[in-house]
Amino acid sequence: MKSLWRIGTRYILRAVFITFFVLCANIALFVHIGTKMQERENGLLFIRQRVGEIAEGLKMGEQGRWELSAEGQRLLEEGIFVWVMRLDSMGRVDWSQNLPPELDRDYGLGDVAVFSRWYLEDYPVITWRHQDGLLVFGMDSQDIIRISYLIGADRVRQLPEMATGFLILNIALLCMVILFFAWRFYRSLRPVGKGIEALSQGASLRLSEKGALGELGKRLNKASELIQRQREKLEQRDSARTEWIAGVSHDIRTPLALITGYSDELAKDEAWNEESRRKAEIIRSQSLLIKQLISDLNLVSRLEYNAEPLRGEPCIPAMLLRECAAEFYNRGLGENHEIELVIAPEAEKARLKGDRALLLRAFRNLMGNSIRHNPEGCLVLVRLEKTQEGVKCIFCDTGTGIPPQVIRELQKKEGRAAESGSRVHIMGLRVVWQITATHGGRMSFSERTETERGGFDVCLYLPCLTEEGI
Repeated sequence: MKSLWRIGTRYILRAVFITFFVLCANIALFVHIGTKMQERENGLLFIRQRVGEIAEGLKMGEQGRWELSAEGQRLLEEGIFVWVMRLDSMGRVDWSQNLPPELDRDYGLGDVAVFSRWYLEDYPVITWRHQDGLLVFGMDSQDIIRISYLIGADRVRQLPEMATGFLILNIALLCMVILFFAWRFYRSLRPVGKGIEALSQGASLRLSEKGALGELGKRLNKASELIQRQREKLEQRDSARTEWIAGVSHDIRTPLALITGYSDELAKDEAWNEESRRKAEIIRSQSLLIKQLISDLNLVSRLEYNAEPLRGEPCIPAMLLRECAAEFYNRGLGENHEIELVIAPEAEKARLKGDRALLLRAFRNLMGNSIRHNPEGCLVLVRLEKTQEGVKCIFCDTGTGIPPQVIRELQKKEGRAAESGSRVHIMGLRVVWQITATHGGRMSFSERTETERGGFDVCLYLPCLTEEGI
């Protein structure tokens, strides 16, 4: 449900952004219109300025007639004026250019009052006071439209309030519309969000393939079917793999027991010479190693697919380590091998909940690795310390330690790449890795200092029971 709320919040923010965008677009539009109007006003001012320049070029000639200068003539021809005339104080036309014949007449005060703010016939006009007369400039009605209107002063004073109200209403309307559509889209998206959440948890999915999100629902349904088929195939493959490993382990156990038993008898038979008994001992030890590898492989398979039931019971790690070390001594530890336990006082009574047999298996594998990979002898040092979350168990030795390539192979995805095509054997460490993870802990490696013999040591972090859980 958190993902659905995130989706809803995202769309609400989008709605707010769209509202802000529309508001900015409104403001930009008003600014643009105002700019264009100002440019238009500036254009009209330019026309009036041009009229003034032409009027300055119209002067009385030596023969008592009005004459337009060359500059004034140029400005007149380059302008938007169709015709121009001058009226004297009596309203008679005493000078003109391109004046239509029907306009060549006398004009009274009423005529001047009308056309000075409106039209003369079909021509919008501009008037300009010229000495004791009046200049009248006519323009083409296809290019210029003249409008004259009156506005009440109270209306002008109300314009700011009206603009503010219009803006608020515009914003409220936009918010309502956008939030309405955002809510509708969110409601249609809720089943999709729940379906994706169910799909991520491994459940099957069936969404409606109608409506605005029908195409998305159709694609998700296909993805769900594909994932379910793949999951079924993987489960079948994993089940077959587990059964195959278990079957092979069972079939190998009997002949391997015979090989181990007979080789042990041959190694103890005094009738054989020393060299033959030594070879029989090698066969016995390698048979035991194969038995251990098969057992590890079987255990890895069961742990990987949760086929190994975890018997949870309170365990004391200090006691398990002592029991594991005692097993190695009782089986006959070599003269050059030694196991030393260093248990911190605060870790003596630490308890954890786990499978006693599996934990012993993990400790046994780590101690056995140090002994097996250092046949010339070494000291196996195990330290148990108390941490804030649980206990820390450090396994190190005075031998070669764990090679870096083993750690790299172990840290590959699921460790499968190391088992196929690689000569590095990590089965024992994989068992420890999975047992630790099954108990909610983690496994790490610490590189030795330069003064030591290189390699890496192993650290196991296991969570402990609190006083309430004991």
